[in-house]
Amino acid sequence: MTTICRAYLAVLSIYHVATGVVSFCFPGFALRLYKRIYACDPAERRQLTMVMKPWGALSVSAGISGCFCAADPVRYWGVVAALWFLMVLRITYRVLWRHELGEVGRIPPHRNFLNVAMIAIGVAVLGAWLLCFMMGGKVP
Repeated sequence: MTTICRAYLAVLSIYHVATGVVSFCFPGFALRLYKRIYACDPAERRQLTMVMKPWGALSVSAGISGCFCAADPVRYWGVVAALWFLMVLRITYRVLWRHELGEVGRIPPHRNFLNVAMIAIGVAVLGAWLLCFMMGGKVP
């Protein structure tokens, strides 16, 4: 279980650092990248471009934190829990505001559902690991 958790955290962390750097340094390219990855194509670009820099900085921070977790999830179990909670909130956002995401972000419902499913895999992996950790303090 810990190996799966560590692998997932490593991939998630690399993704966050990479997309965070791109969002912070190259927001125009980031918008095109997010259109491909998430099918997000909002009409308003100027304000969103301004938001990309702090969003990217936060993403880099989350990615670096996740790298520590990937190296030693037991030691950094609180950060694992925080990342799990972040992903639960992301699912909540995508489900509760799916109509606005479709209208403003122009994200087709099937793409939003696909993204929710991908995030749910991470929630399941990290949640299962956290449950094992909390129940016994040791995780296989």
